[in-house]
Amino acid sequence: MILLALVAALHGSLNFIDDDYPKALATARAQHKPLFVDFWATWCHSCLSMQRYVLADPAMKPLADEVVWASIETETEKNKPVVEMYPLDGWPTFLLIDPDGEKVIGRFLGSGSVHDIRQFVQNGVRDYRGKTDPAAAAQREGDQARIAGDFRKSADAYGRAVALSKPGDPARPERLTLYATALRRLKTPEAARTCVQLGLRVARNTGDSVPAADFVTYADACADALPKDDPDATKMHALAIERLREILAKKDAPLAADDRSDALANLSEMLDVARRHPEAVKAMQERAQILEQAAAAAPDATTASTFDPHRTDTYLYLKEPQKAEKLLAAREKEMPSDYNPPARLARVYFEEKKLTEAEAAVDRALSMMPKSQRRIGILGLKAKILKAQGKSTDAVLHEQLDVLRSLPAPQRNP
Repeated sequence: MILLALVAALHGSLNFIDDDYPKALATARAQHKPLFVDFWATWCHSCLSMQRYVLADPAMKPLADEVVWASIETETEKNKPVVEMYPLDGWPTFLLIDPDGEKVIGRFLGSGSVHDIRQFVQNGVRDYRGKTDPAAAAQREGDQARIAGDFRKSADAYGRAVALSKPGDPARPERLTLYATALRRLKTPEAARTCVQLGLRVARNTGDSVPAADFVTYADACADALPKDDPDATKMHALAIERLREILAKKDAPLAADDRSDALANLSEMLDVARRHPEAVKAMQERAQILEQAAAAAPDATTASTFDPHRTDTYLYLKEPQKAEKLLAAREKEMPSDYNPPARLARVYFEEKKLTEAEAAVDRALSMMPKSQRRIGILGLKAKILKAQGKSTDAVLHEQLDVLRSLPAPQRNP
């Protein structure tokens, strides 16, 4: 696949070991360095954005020799053992691992700026060398508990990491995000309340980085778990809208186009829930402009395709499916060995009720897809297309179950 072949180039001056965890681990042990692992997927827009615009940034070069760099494409069959070893809460996930005991010493979820990732790596290197402060030690405990599947212990440790963080600590926003994610994982009313009350206390003092935007979005999601008319939930929903608007209004905020796009999509959804649809539409129109400008500035079709998922979602929301159809039909011709353009095109055709074209497109995508979590979703789309045509979905549903059983245990979420 084109995307897989380009990973090394996309990482710029960083020398990544791609899809070979045993080799990366052995290299880290031999060099007495921590191991940095980028867990990604070809369909993950944030993964591609991080590779192309953050990890490839020249400002990362001074860290090139501080760690051993590895990337793991999570849908590749040979990577199944390492994906089972380190469960993910989302894509991308970046881990720093002590190679001697294979314990996690750092965990970063989602997107971040060059500054965020530099800080993450530098903190991990200090931790590896035994220069850990109490907040970092608590975060490390939380990381290890999450990998072990102990969500209660993970939440408690991340909570201590937040409490122990010094004022102005650049790692604090990411620790808040990790804490909120862990609280959501507990799925209890008490955890949701703790998450929301945390958001109400600190959301205004988290800066304007990607983790700051992520944190307030997670806190808003925690509020959804509280009773509909709960006063704390009402306040959190209003605060989340306010904070995202504040962050987005800062033109010098360290947000890439993909990050602004994420924040605008979350803002639009919050505004729709608040029954402020005209404002939600305006946010999505701004999103479309940002994405179109970023794609136009990309040096080639592969890089421009980073923005295709968000552009597709945005055009469909704005009831402009013809724009998505034109974009993806052209992209499929430009990237004929990538399953993502026809998979997205099938969805657009389905929304347009062009069912014959949708079935053909989804079959083209499936013919190139591995057995993966993503395949289950595309099979689900095919089932909808077949059902809309009055055709049997039995074979598709059986294949979904077969793929589900073949996945690494942490990914078996239908």
